[in-house]
Amino acid sequence: RQHPLYQASTKADELYHCPYEGQAGCGHKPTKLKCNYDKYVDSHLKPFRCKVTDCVDVQFSSTACLLRHEREAHGMHGHGSKPHLCLYADCDRAIQGNGFPRRYNLFDHMKRVHDYNGPTTPSDDVSP
Repeated sequence: RQHPLYQASTKADELYHCPYEGQAGCGHKPTKLKCNYDKYVDSHLKPFRCKVTDCVDVQFSSTACLLRHEREAHGMHGHGSKPHLCLYADCDRAIQGNGFPRRYNLFDHMKRVHDYNGPTTPSDDVSP
């Protein structure tokens, strides 16, 4: 966190104010805690970057988001499994090993690609 925005101090009201306060996409409220302010800045600067060559300029606001990306996009950190398969048999994502790492991603895919309109978090026995 070498960026000058991380060196901020409190304003006259003794609160840290997000430097992007009032701009589109910023809903951060003034805070007493410097650690919260730093997270506000992180959300705008996205200082955490994927180092995999194929990921050009892929940025994240936290190490947790970066680690999830590395795990799901690159199979790193011992979690390469993609157990959630598409329920549409003729879909490439229904093939073992070509599914999704998270159930949420599976249902997002089915809504976008197959116009699935069933429950968002169905039980394991749901079919299209």
